[in-house]
Amino acid sequence: MITALSWKNIWRSKRRSFVVMGAIILGVWALIFMVAFYNSFGEAFIRSAVQYEHSHLQVQTESYIMNHEISDHLEDADMIINKIEEQASVAAYSDRLIVGGMIASPKNSLGVNTYGINPELEESTTKLRSQLVDGTYFEKVKRNPMLISQEMADKLKVKVRSKVVLTFQDIDLNITAASFRVEGIFDSKSPKINGSTVYVRQDDLARLSGVSEPHEIAILLNESDQIETLQTQLQSMTSDKVRSYKEVAPEFNLMEESSAMTQQILTFIIMLALLFGIVNTMLMAVLERTREIGMLKAIGMHRQQLFLMIMLETILLSIVSGPIGLGLGYGTIIWLGNRGLDMSAYADALKQYGSEAIFYPTLDSSYYLYLMGVVVLTGVIGSIYPAFKAINLNPLEAIRKH
Repeated sequence: MITALSWKNIWRSKRRSFVVMGAIILGVWALIFMVAFYNSFGEAFIRSAVQYEHSHLQVQTESYIMNHEISDHLEDADMIINKIEEQASVAAYSDRLIVGGMIASPKNSLGVNTYGINPELEESTTKLRSQLVDGTYFEKVKRNPMLISQEMADKLKVKVRSKVVLTFQDIDLNITAASFRVEGIFDSKSPKINGSTVYVRQDDLARLSGVSEPHEIAILLNESDQIETLQTQLQSMTSDKVRSYKEVAPEFNLMEESSAMTQQILTFIIMLALLFGIVNTMLMAVLERTREIGMLKAIGMHRQQLFLMIMLETILLSIVSGPIGLGLGYGTIIWLGNRGLDMSAYADALKQYGSEAIFYPTLDSSYYLYLMGVVVLTGVIGSIYPAFKAINLNPLEAIRKH
C-alpha cells in the first residue's frame, strides 16, 4: 500500500519528478563518461609505453639494473630465448645490446644509449620501422648503419646519409670510437627514446664492444593478463631478473592508484550535487502537500508509515532513473570504446607525456553496479530531511493551511 501510494505521488507532479529524474540521469551519465575518459588517458599512456618502450616483460641481470655496466650482460640468454619462443602467449620479443656513450657530429655531441638490435625482432616488438619519418630501415647502408630520432637529428644538425661518431667503452674498458652513417630518422611515441636512444645492428655493436650476449630481452605478450604467468615461468628457470613493465616503470602503479582515487573524488562531487538537488526538490514537494500530510496524520497514519512513504518516493525515482543513466553511459562508452575519441588537436601536448592521440574510454563492469548502489544510497540520504520535516508537521496546523 505504501509503495503504491508513493508511486502515485511521484506522478502527481510530473514536471518536478522529471526534473529530479533528469538530474540523476545526467549526473550518472556524466560521471560514467568522466571516469571512463580519465581511465582512457591512463590506458593510452600505458599502451604507448608498453608498445614503444618497455614491452610487457624485461629480462636483465640485477647488476645491470643497478649499474648499467657493459659487462652486466645475460649469461643464459639462449636458454631464455628458447623458452620464450615456445610460449603461445608471446607476440614478439627482442634481445638487445645496450651501451652508453657519446654521439658526435661536426656541429654537436650528445650522451646516448646505443641499442644493438636485430632489426626484424625489434620491428615486431616495438614497430620501429613504422616510426620512421625519413630514410630506410637497415636496408641500404651496408656498413655501420644507424637510426636516430628527429629530436637528436635536429640537435646534431644531421640528416639521412650524414656521418656521426659513436664513442663508448668496450668490454675491456677501452675507449672505442666508430663512424656510423644515419640511414633513418624516427619519431617515437616515447619522449625518453627520442631524447637519448639510437639504434644500430646488433652484429656491428657486438664487433666493436666485444660483447656477444644481450643486456636485455624485451617481451611483448598477446594479452596483458598473461604477464604474471609467463613472468613466474621465466623467473623459475633463471637467476636473472624478470620484471613487468610496472616494475620497470613504477609510475604506472602511481597512475593506477591515482585513477582509483579520481573515480572516488568524481563520484563524491557529482553525488553531493545530486544530493542537494534531491533534498531541495523533495522538501518543496513536502511543503506543497502540507494539508494532505496533515490529513493523513489526522486520520491515523503512523509516523513510520509517513516517513517511509516520503523516502520511497525518492528511492523509486532513483531506481527508475539510475538504470537509464547507466544504460546511456554504457552505450556511450561502448560506442567510443570501439570508435575511439580523437584528441589529435592536443597531439603535441600529449606527445610530451608519451601518449597516443586516440583514446578508447573503458570502464570496469563492477563500477556500474557500484554506481547504482551509490545512486540509491544518495536517494535514501536525500529523502531523510524532507521525511523528518513531514512527520514533524502538526496535523491541526497543517490542515488549516491553504
